[in-house]
Amino acid sequence: MILTNSKILFRSVWFMILLNTVSYPQILQSKHNLSITGPGTIKATGEQEVCKFCHLPHRNVKVVPLWDHNLSSVTYSQYTSSTFSASYQSQYPNLSSKLCLSCHDGTIAIGSMSTGNIAVSGTGNLDPDQSLAGSASSNIGGSTGALLSDDHPISIGLPHFSATQYNCSGCHYPSSGDKVPMECVRCHDPHNESKDVVTKKFLKKSNSSSALCLDCHKKTYWVTNPSIHQQSTKSLPVGWSHNGYTTVATSGCESCHKPHSANSPARLLKENEQILCEACHKGITNGGITEKNVSASSGGPFIKLYKHPTYSIDNKHRPVNASPATNSPTESSADVSTPNRHAECGDCHNPHAAKSGLHTTKTNATSNVLSGVWGLEPTDVSNWMQPTSFTRIDPASKEYQICFKCHSYYGLGTTTTGVTTIIGPSGTNITDQAMEYNVNNFSAHPVKVGSSSQTGSYSPKNLLSSQMSTTWNSVGSQTMYCSDCHGNDQATSATVPQGPHGSNYKYMLTGTAKYWPANAAGYLWTVRDIKNNLNNWQTNLFCVNCHPIYSGGTWMNNVHAKGNHQGSTVYCITCHVVVPHGSKRSRLIGYQSDPAPYNYNGTGNAKLLTIGFKKEVSPNNYSDNNCSFSSRGVCHGVQTPPSGSYDQ
Repeated sequence: MILTNSKILFRSVWFMILLNTVSYPQILQSKHNLSITGPGTIKATGEQEVCKFCHLPHRNVKVVPLWDHNLSSVTYSQYTSSTFSASYQSQYPNLSSKLCLSCHDGTIAIGSMSTGNIAVSGTGNLDPDQSLAGSASSNIGGSTGALLSDDHPISIGLPHFSATQYNCSGCHYPSSGDKVPMECVRCHDPHNESKDVVTKKFLKKSNSSSALCLDCHKKTYWVTNPSIHQQSTKSLPVGWSHNGYTTVATSGCESCHKPHSANSPARLLKENEQILCEACHKGITNGGITEKNVSASSGGPFIKLYKHPTYSIDNKHRPVNASPATNSPTESSADVSTPNRHAECGDCHNPHAAKSGLHTTKTNATSNVLSGVWGLEPTDVSNWMQPTSFTRIDPASKEYQICFKCHSYYGLGTTTTGVTTIIGPSGTNITDQAMEYNVNNFSAHPVKVGSSSQTGSYSPKNLLSSQMSTTWNSVGSQTMYCSDCHGNDQATSATVPQGPHGSNYKYMLTGTAKYWPANAAGYLWTVRDIKNNLNNWQTNLFCVNCHPIYSGGTWMNNVHAKGNHQGSTVYCITCHVVVPHGSKRSRLIGYQSDPAPYNYNGTGNAKLLTIGFKKEVSPNNYSDNNCSFSSRGVCHGVQTPPSGSYDQ
């Protein structure tokens, strides 16, 4: 009896020492106090000792010193993703994490001890947020208790940082040398629930604005050139917060990521990528978020007829390291070409760098919303050749560099004509835009360089200022965005996003006028429409967004003023390429030998007929001799010119 009392006294003293070591008041007030005095609704029915649910002061029954809780024998699945490159330790999970999992995987009851079971009220299982729950299916291990693939990886080494750098003096069972293990206790302190007074998830320190996450995850731009997501004081959508923080800024990383039981396991996203983004970007009030609407679920551009396949192709995007460009990319040509072609949100936007603000007209420099996204700069080649060599630009400085990741040889493969076999959303073959905007082509819209710098063009390179609208009259030096022509068909507003998400008009055309090469009724545009003010050409003909063509009774080019060009069967596409990005001939003129879709390839004059063209020094100097055709009777019947006199 005396011996028994001595043991009880010794055990009580030992527990008091242990409790004082780990801050006795904190563990008493936490959910880890599973004794009868604990604050939770599920706890022991009679056991008064607090430490006993984990620790045993004598009789080292388990392989872990002083551990009493039964360990799981489950073989767990592991987290993996295309951006995960760490190595798991040979023992997985490592013992320090295995101790946590002995309760938190849902396979072992809370009162299951090596020294005998402790009676616990309720079912006694644990859920992913470390609170007591009544369903094993809500555990961190999922319904089987073995699912860790949707949780932050554990039992991996972090080889390049010392324990001091990782503030890891409190880690259990650290590895030798400088290799700091990533275990549960790297983020959690099992003896103190409230170091983060908002979350109360046994975190090792406050995770307000992701301070704990940032100890390990040094995301480029997030701190040095902050994203709007790092700074926004707007409330998270209703039901979106899982950590107690209510604004985008204070929730930080966990506005989008969930370290345990993530619905989209790769990169631990709360939801599949586009669903994740539309949680905030619905354009409607949802607990405080009123950002511009890009969603398909509330009438945004991705519900429209012609759109990038953001909602129809998933899990293809492989995020890359952001700047500096010396980092190894994890997304290559093979990742964006068939069969992996895709256009997910992260292809064009970097959520760690994106800011508010659209681009400035007359420039191709990336806007704030495109900050931190990598792109490609093609190596210049000869007139109408396909660029096949690229320099990775990280971050992209021009919008077209982002587009070229998919709309060039890098994502399309080889084509000698510029035309691929891939059918786009508008039902026509996709073309190589890097080839079309090649600076050595005879003509191109000023997407890459201003028209004065189009090296393949011969004098005069530029149109006259009078041939451009007021917005676009800085001819020669101005450049433009791809999305100045391709984007949302709605006018800019506080709730309407711009950019090529989607449009109800073919080719995702944007601007005031949105029909090309046919009018609203489906008939090809003619000069006669302009002369006789037909088919609402002033508000419908796509070209007039930039080019007045005819104003105040005056033609901006005498070619269009010619009477024999104003018949009902002489179409714009009889002379000009249908895809007006660029051409191997001047002034976007096409030849009858050009393939579709550059050539409309219809019947009669509804196709390219020219075989020779040379531009004049003035828009009012054109005559029959500037064009040639293969035989008399076609248009004005000029014969084939001498070799070298015209564009080839």
